[in-house]
Amino acid sequence: MNIALISFEYPPSVAIGGIGTYTKQAVEMLCGRGHTIHVFSAGTQDSNEQVKEDVTVHRVLASNRIEFSERCIEPFRRAHQDLPFDVIESPDIGPEGGRIAAKCREVAYVVKLHSPTALVNSAGFEKPSLLRRWRFFLAGLRRRQWNRLSTQLQYVPQNDPEYHAALLADEIASPSSAIGKCVSDLWSMPAESFNYFPYPFHVTRSYLDIPVATQARTVGFVGRLEARKGIVELAQAIPKVLKSAPHMRFKFIGPSWPYRGQEMSGWILQKLGKHARSLELTGPVDSERIPSELATCDIVVLPSRWESFGFVCAEAMSSGRVVIGSASGGMAEMIEPGKTGLLVPPRSPSLIAKRILSLVQNESLVEVLGRAGRESIQKLLSPERIYPLQISCYESAIQKARQRTQSSLRVEGQI
Repeated sequence: MNIALISFEYPPSVAIGGIGTYTKQAVEMLCGRGHTIHVFSAGTQDSNEQVKEDVTVHRVLASNRIEFSERCIEPFRRAHQDLPFDVIESPDIGPEGGRIAAKCREVAYVVKLHSPTALVNSAGFEKPSLLRRWRFFLAGLRRRQWNRLSTQLQYVPQNDPEYHAALLADEIASPSSAIGKCVSDLWSMPAESFNYFPYPFHVTRSYLDIPVATQARTVGFVGRLEARKGIVELAQAIPKVLKSAPHMRFKFIGPSWPYRGQEMSGWILQKLGKHARSLELTGPVDSERIPSELATCDIVVLPSRWESFGFVCAEAMSSGRVVIGSASGGMAEMIEPGKTGLLVPPRSPSLIAKRILSLVQNESLVEVLGRAGRESIQKLLSPERIYPLQISCYESAIQKARQRTQSSLRVEGQI
């Protein structure tokens, strides 16, 4: 099978989040199994990289997803001309593969769900503070303008290019039932028509060699410091934890994103005040450093307001860390509460503190849950388990593309 993976993100040149991690994991899973894989991704210059004998990475100079979706058409055309592709896969966001899919209707097209832009915006939305409201009116701006800023814009799928790209898909692959339901509701598509299977995650020795945590001293967060990741609520939980357990330490691992006119890291330190001395901010870290950073934590809290899957949850569980994950989204399908980890509802600082303190007060659970989580995640996301599911999805898309092409030719009177 000749497979084209179209993804703006692909480490190391572009490593933003889960989409790049998934694409890297997918390549690792697919290569060496008789397939030819071409990855089309953004980079600092146009180039081709022969990563392995059956894997070629085409780097396209592009600074954003929209520019990338246009600029990767020509390198895709050349590769397709040399050896026609059987299937194209691209993420829902962008839409990065939509233009290519529209131009190459003879090729099977799979849209992989991560989180459409509309869902991301909804999860990160916050009404402006009362202080901002007063500043707004003092500046002489009108109430009608304020209402536009303080409420979410009404979403219209027909105006969304990501929706139109999904309509071209022969298969929509969903890594969790949570994201499947959300997209089904968002785009009025039947959820039962989606193809459900998790992302693969190859657990390396760098994770497995970390001893399982046996105490509750340091609470870690890994990921972008942004509102959607639940970092605001986690910061609000810190004083509540320290009130009962002043010895606790917190470590936020990841880059800081803008929040309310400043960097999120600055906002957190300002809000914590005297409690800030219990917090360490590492800033951005390379993916190779994630295992060693996780090894310095005993508990990992990932209270996202929304998460379609959550690779960092898999990484933390693989490290033998007990994870307190979000009950909203894909992490709830990785964690069995009370057996392989704990869950917390989104936007719930008090419950985050309560879950952390439950582990502080019963440290034996840290090792029990950490060990069970490690064993569970290795089975759940094993590439050996996911590979036949992903190939089956591709084969289904190829069959549908053939039927679609034949139907089109009949209509045109060519057969």
